[in-house]
Amino acid sequence: MSGNTNRTERGESTELRSATGDWSASRRDFLRATVAAGGLAAFGPLAVTEASAGVPTPWLHRDGNLIKDPSGNTVTLRGLNIADPKRINMTAQARGMNAVQVIDSLTNESNGWYPRMIRVPVQPVDIGEYEPGSGPPIPGFDRSQLESYLENHLDAVVQRCGERGVYCIIDYHRHRDVQWAEGQSGPVNTALQDEVDMFWDVVAPRYADQSHVLYEVYNEPQEPGMWNDPTTTEWVADIWRLWLEMGQPWVDTIRSHADNLILMGSPSWSQSPEGALVEEFSGSDIAYTYHIYPGHNSSAANDWEDASNNGEGVAHMYEEAPLFVTEFGWEEGAGQYIGGTDSGFGQPFLDWLEGSDAIHWTAWCGDPVWRPVMFDRPFADDADDSVGDPYNGTVPEDCPELPCEWELTTGSGYMGDDIKNALADLRNDGIPGDGNGSDDTTPPTTPSDLSVTATTGTSVSIAWAAATDTGGSGLSHYVITVDGTRDHTVSTGTTETTVEELSPDTSYEVGVSALDGAGNESAATTVTATTGSDDGGSPGDGLVINDYDGDPAWSSNTNDLGQWCGAGSFENGSGTVSDGALVLEYANGGWYQEQLNQSITDYSTLVLRVSGANGGEENDITFEMGGVSASLADVTSDSVTTSAGDVTIDLEAAGVDRSSASLSLRLNFWGGGSSTLTIEAVRLE
Repeated sequence: MSGNTNRTERGESTELRSATGDWSASRRDFLRATVAAGGLAAFGPLAVTEASAGVPTPWLHRDGNLIKDPSGNTVTLRGLNIADPKRINMTAQARGMNAVQVIDSLTNESNGWYPRMIRVPVQPVDIGEYEPGSGPPIPGFDRSQLESYLENHLDAVVQRCGERGVYCIIDYHRHRDVQWAEGQSGPVNTALQDEVDMFWDVVAPRYADQSHVLYEVYNEPQEPGMWNDPTTTEWVADIWRLWLEMGQPWVDTIRSHADNLILMGSPSWSQSPEGALVEEFSGSDIAYTYHIYPGHNSSAANDWEDASNNGEGVAHMYEEAPLFVTEFGWEEGAGQYIGGTDSGFGQPFLDWLEGSDAIHWTAWCGDPVWRPVMFDRPFADDADDSVGDPYNGTVPEDCPELPCEWELTTGSGYMGDDIKNALADLRNDGIPGDGNGSDDTTPPTTPSDLSVTATTGTSVSIAWAAATDTGGSGLSHYVITVDGTRDHTVSTGTTETTVEELSPDTSYEVGVSALDGAGNESAATTVTATTGSDDGGSPGDGLVINDYDGDPAWSSNTNDLGQWCGAGSFENGSGTVSDGALVLEYANGGWYQEQLNQSITDYSTLVLRVSGANGGEENDITFEMGGVSASLADVTSDSVTTSAGDVTIDLEAAGVDRSSASLSLRLNFWGGGSSTLTIEAVRLE
């Protein structure tokens, strides 16, 4: 749901569309009864204090459809959202608290608050300082603006969540006025793809060593939407597959830096997680998100399972993969989608949430401004007024001395007391075991047999023998350093990696250490590696993007530059490699992509060494690179023939932006007839 500037705006959002289950007595009902005798704190004003015990927050991993801690305990997390931390800080004199004070308040156990997870929306509108309520352009910010946002606003919130013993979801909260693809068959919005990729390229390594942090990749992808059941309706399944094409590079970017649990949204405002039943994203420890409100079709029927109901039900997908319901809420009279009551939506939905250990949730929103609200501002003359525009206007001074107390919303049309009650009832249910690392002080063994397996002018590939853990918290991940400085992490299932973005003809000390679930780190083993000079080291040298010679193998999704590559929706799946060439069989569908992720201003020509089953296949293919999207036939004077030959593209003449640091080459075959294209090599000259 959008984070707007006032209650009227919040109630007018029409972006969310539509999600069901008829559950009998839930685990929540049972647990409520067990704590009722002890009584809960009165639902009065929310005061800022330091009282919080929290829970252990060890590393989490996916095991089938469940989330588990390093000791194998099943973990079920519940909590609530806050507003964007920069927005909170910039409007604190009107809101009544700054962002860290909000975290303190919402984790104040002496006042009856027991969230085990807090979702923190990070909005491009706030990173780039646009008018609240607007959909910012693409890109919405640059790298320096993002780094300033993290340093001045997000870092403190993430740290405070860890100190208070709650997991923290960092949510990339873009949700307005942008389509993620041009239509149901694409192409995907490459400019948006680059923006999100840049965000995670900066954010993922920053919190990679913090076990309490989870990454929600993209809040609410809009159109094209999935308005039916993808498991039974092929055109909807195709949209999900297009979403896989859009989002897989983001997953790969995060995994190149960090092992934190990943949460993936879905088209149609994250109301279609059942797409995971068609095909999941590739990678480890990925869960899926679901957003739903009272005004959606599935809520009107109290049936959040039926995916044929406008595509809004989850179709029991949580029986196959973990489900994080990261947005839901209600407020009577609040607007078309979010207006609801306890009996009409709130209680039935809370009961549905507790129907499976695989379902986790964060209610929207632990704030007195972003609707549906859980609090009021009794210190403000008119608590329904806007809190102002901190970037282009003014902010009223309702609270001259921070903090000022918030008042919990209660009654049949408000959710504040219901969410607080539910979190208190379930405060001891599904929490990580307190032996998951608090008693483990033994570091893992040092990785051994570290060796250099390959070098280029800009990269070094290494391999090592696995470490072991005997302290009981389990091996978590490996840390890769370059000249003593952390570079990235590697999951425990892998004992090889590539260090990239190095300088030619330079020696580096590359190190590997192992971390366990308690945060104990082994000693590092190191090796000296020297980069070459023939892989983009000087202008005029050829640069091989991919030659499909098996090193790396095509199925590894890594090309000769050490970057992501892939294909999908072909008659032969993601393509096959035969005799050193990639074979793509297409019938009005298919996509192929090679990531470069570097400036190529030293090169003027892209060369595709290809052949076709029929000849003339250049007319079937859409070429996309550096802001250009055109028929391949329009950017080359060469033709694809039935014998292997070079098809060359003058990049400058074609209008390709060669200076981008996030370049990719994409070929689309949608609606392009039927044939087979064989690619022997892709290179730059």
